[in-house]
Amino acid sequence: MEDNKLSKVKKLFVDNYYRKFLESQKNRIQSNYPDFWKQLTDQEVLEWIDSVVIDAKKLHFGNEFLIEGYLDIVCKIGKDFITNPAVEDNIVKFISDSNFSPYVRVRDTNRYIDRNSPKLTYPVPSDYKGNK
Repeated sequence: MEDNKLSKVKKLFVDNYYRKFLESQKNRIQSNYPDFWKQLTDQEVLEWIDSVVIDAKKLHFGNEFLIEGYLDIVCKIGKDFITNPAVEDNIVKFISDSNFSPYVRVRDTNRYIDRNSPKLTYPVPSDYKGNK
């Protein structure tokens, strides 16, 4: 019985920590990209960020710093940028190239986008669904 209680406490801690992470990213994105969430409810925003975190982990961006950088990329060029034919192939190839460190991929992709694609791609309510 003690192990069961301990596992419930650990799960609760992890869930609460993750929820705080999602909330902090929501606020950070709102601060860096004003009006980014204008079309979404709070729950949709959290689900959108959660789906982006899942995508980031698929690309081996496993820590908070890398996920934050990946969120910036997604905010700048769109959540579906990997499958979007309008996005340059070089960006997709580089961000998914495991020959480079994850830190270099996130940093250099953000730098490239900042220099070459100044407009933002705002999410719409259907964007947050799909990768569940």
